[in-house]
Amino acid sequence: MRRVLFVMLLFAGLCTPAFAGENWIDQFLNKYRPTQPKYPASVTVTQDTLPSLIRDGMIQLSINDLINLTLQNNLDITVERLAPVTSEYAIFTNYRPFEPTLTLSANVTRNTSPSQTFLTGVASVSQLTDNFTAGYAQTLKSGTDLTVDFSLVRTSTNNTFSTFNPSWVGSIRYGLSQRLLNGFGTSVNTRSIRLAQNNKTISEAQFETQVLDLVTQAQKSYWDLVFTTEDRNVKQRALELAEKTLSDNQRQVEVGTLARIDLVQAKSQVATSREDVIVADFTHAQIQDQIKKVLTRQPDPGLVLAKVTPTQTAERPVPEDLLPVENAIRVALENRPELRQANLQLRNSEIDIQYAKNQLLPTLSVNLDYIQSGVGGPQTIRNPFDPTSPVQTVPGGVGDVFNQIGKSKTGGYSVGFNLQVPLSNRSSKAEYSRVATVKKTNEENIKALEQQIALQVRNAITAVEMNKARIDTAEASRELAEEQYMAEQRKFELGASTVRFVLEEQRNLEQARSNEISAIVNYRKSIVDYDRALGVTLKKNNISIEKTLASLK
Repeated sequence: MRRVLFVMLLFAGLCTPAFAGENWIDQFLNKYRPTQPKYPASVTVTQDTLPSLIRDGMIQLSINDLINLTLQNNLDITVERLAPVTSEYAIFTNYRPFEPTLTLSANVTRNTSPSQTFLTGVASVSQLTDNFTAGYAQTLKSGTDLTVDFSLVRTSTNNTFSTFNPSWVGSIRYGLSQRLLNGFGTSVNTRSIRLAQNNKTISEAQFETQVLDLVTQAQKSYWDLVFTTEDRNVKQRALELAEKTLSDNQRQVEVGTLARIDLVQAKSQVATSREDVIVADFTHAQIQDQIKKVLTRQPDPGLVLAKVTPTQTAERPVPEDLLPVENAIRVALENRPELRQANLQLRNSEIDIQYAKNQLLPTLSVNLDYIQSGVGGPQTIRNPFDPTSPVQTVPGGVGDVFNQIGKSKTGGYSVGFNLQVPLSNRSSKAEYSRVATVKKTNEENIKALEQQIALQVRNAITAVEMNKARIDTAEASRELAEEQYMAEQRKFELGASTVRFVLEEQRNLEQARSNEISAIVNYRKSIVDYDRALGVTLKKNNISIEKTLASLK
């Protein structure tokens, strides 16, 4: 008992520094309590940040503001952002087979039965047995099973011929089992972990794809807002010019230098220009409502009465907007999340093939056990010629058991193997063929996806170049329209032209200005599509998927 007490005190002394200053009991129990999952910060955002952007009834909106508010308020993004969370925890659940376990058990048995031999020395044998066991088991990733089992049995009886009473019998068994064919190797036994890790990265790629699409749509909506704002200004200036022309013509009619019939054409132009302004206002209001829909969480975006005003204008082309075609395709193949997802799916199929190939093998395991045992308790030494007469009683107890085990006075070992050979193996072969077909499908899918990405990049570059050419044409047309209008106005002032031709040149100038704005905005939108085709949209807008999900690490 002194030895047992010494071991317990030694163990307590070793553990005390590790738990010094900490509530180690709670620390231990927390392993078996549910914990609150960790979510990305943006998932828990509930406050609408739009009011902070409203100043004097106006929402001064930049393209970055629109992108950030879109990502904050989009419900689909909130849902998809949780997918990597689920995948993160799925990785740890697959570590369960390799977690060590501790087993403790105890039971007490009392039994009384009639004696069947005079060697018991009593009419009825009564026996009290206390059984205590403790075991440790763990499976390693290499396919190795380790076990350590300790058992201690205390037996007390009224049998007068028992040598030890009460008796303590203890043993420690060390077991090792290694799978050599089916189930051998770290790569085979960690299959589910590696698949879960790849699936987590796949879920992040899927999330990135959705963010890409949302940011792309937000950018296009912003440039639509810029166009309707600028186009409305063009229409308003055209109306002001038409009203000025009408006012000038009225004065000429009053002084008799212009026929009254010419006022009809000027009034008709004013009415047409007012209609254009009304249509432009309606279109602008529709775009604003679409913008407000992604700016706020309110069920009715119309409740946001502030007007949205873009703070950025559509910039003209610069040589740095485009990469050479070969470089652009290379960048797209490096950055597109769809291609990363396809490559990860191919990697998963390769892991499945490796596992399925291993499952074709027979099952062979080698087992090794080593046992140490001991016995103790008060020992009665008897006269061999007269067993009923005790000669000596040697005191003892449970410490004798540990003493014998520690000195390895008793013990033994066993070595063996277990081989299971499937006689048909059809199901395993079919599974291998299935995953091999899946791998081939994924390989072909990657080739098709690379071809599709290259085509998308080329089409995007073509669209950018086309819209760039349209800007040059539209700018030249607008300059010619301004010159023609000024020339026609001078001719009218000299009496060499009529109001009808002046008004016609006004309409041509208005259309040319609108076409130029449209060409510039379309160029910006084609650049947005170009960035999306290259997969660099998030990088250009300083959006990091890793930072968004950093709270999961």
